[in-house]
Amino acid sequence: MTFTVNDTVWQLRFVNPRDKNLRRSDGSLCLGLCDNNLKTVFIADNQPPDKEEHILCHELCHCICFEYGFLIDIELEEWLCNFMADHGKEIIYLVDDLLWNLKKRAV
Repeated sequence: MTFTVNDTVWQLRFVNPRDKNLRRSDGSLCLGLCDNNLKTVFIADNQPPDKEEHILCHELCHCICFEYGFLIDIELEEWLCNFMADHGKEIIYLVDDLLWNLKKRAV
């Protein structure tokens, strides 16, 4: 599956949890990985839907950071990606609800 961030095409691939593409630079395995060189997000294919959604959101945040040149310390980037994975939907739904109510009031 492909998706685009800032005019760059990325791939989304669901792979075996032991796939080499889920290895971090320190050799440890993870459940999701954003590879900027391959322009591919890899996600372990054995995750329950809620965990899969969380991992996908986290990795997409890394894509956004890469594509918009948001270069920060990796610990801070991980914190940001976790924050968005934990609260991003709540923020978007709240914005949608508030904007819908503002438009309704204006009419």
